[in-house]
Order: sequence, then structure tokens, then C-alpha cells
Amino acid sequence: MLQNLDNPYEQWEETVRAPSVAMAQSKCELIASQFPFTEVINVTQVTKTPSKNGTYKFICWFRTELVDNDSSSEINN
Repeated sequence: MLQNLDNPYEQWEETVRAPSVAMAQSKCELIASQFPFTEVINVTQVTKTPSKNGTYKFICWFRTELVDNDSSSEINN
């Protein structure tokens, strides 16, 4: 989850296969939970017909907050 909407961010995508949009959403949420400050912003279905194993292709769209971890900005006494 994002901490501050004013911070810079990057958007990225990942392809998943799932039998339904609900299952694809769950897979996308699982992926997002593995990265700090990341949220799922959309899930798009790519294929209209299922594959031989009954799954469709989806694209998970993510937004990751870019957090400045630069320790040189800290005052050292």
C-alpha cells in the first residue's frame, strides 16, 4: 500500500493466468504484497477464450511508491 500519494512512483505490469477475473485479482494482490509500498491499480483481461487448461491471460497493473532512502540527507553530529 502506498504511504504518501505526493511521493514519486513508478507503474509496472505483470502477466498472470487465472480462470476468472476474481482469481486474477487475488494473484495480483499476492504479487503486490511481496513489494513494499505497492498497490494493484487495475487488472485487465487480455484473452477472450480460455486456454486448454481453462485459464485466461490477465495483466496486473501496479503502482510502487519510490521512497527516498538516501542517508546522506540526514544530519550527522
